[in-house]
Amino acid sequence: MRLPEYDLLDGDANWPAEHLTCRALADLAFAAAEASDYEQAAALALQAGECCQPDALAEIALQHESAGLPVEASELAHHAAASGAPTCLSHLAMMREEAALFDQAEHYARAAAEYGLTSTLTDLAVRREAAGDKEHAEDLWEAAATYGHPEALANIARFQHEGHDIDGAVRTTREALDRGNAAYPHHRVEPLWVRLWPHGIEPDGTPTNPPHEDHSW
Repeated sequence: MRLPEYDLLDGDANWPAEHLTCRALADLAFAAAEASDYEQAAALALQAGECCQPDALAEIALQHESAGLPVEASELAHHAAASGAPTCLSHLAMMREEAALFDQAEHYARAAAEYGLTSTLTDLAVRREAAGDKEHAEDLWEAAATYGHPEALANIARFQHEGHDIDGAVRTTREALDRGNAAYPHHRVEPLWVRLWPHGIEPDGTPTNPPHEDHSW
């Protein structure tokens, strides 16, 4: 899996001295990692991350993962996320997914969701369903719904409908509409509300009648 490229802050002569030092620490961390001195790379990246280079720490975390140092990678990724670079948790989740470490992938996806990155959960849900594991797929959609992902409830309703829980599907669909999820484009699946209420739904829960064409001239 190709590692993501993070945008590091370039050095600027007008920066305060500590920021220039921080960028230098990031550069030294990358040099140490390139020389396979991962312990030194981690120490330098942690210092850089505490200042103004959390993306450097995130990238060093993923380099540790690629080097077969998962424990260290996890610790560094959580530090990077807390310092302002949480996307590394999403990347780490997908790297564990590629390694068939599914429970760990879900752990990091949930950790990423704590920072508002809910799409990692939905990406894993799609993968689980494609692999035939509908039970875990639904669990992941439910987790995504807990964190407010706008596609989650539509997919939960779909699972309920496919499982012949029609009442549950309708309730979940109404909840999705109440949350305003219909305003969000749903690319993965046609939402159930499109089939149930093609013309919309009234505040009292009754379907909106189709518009009457006026042919009067």
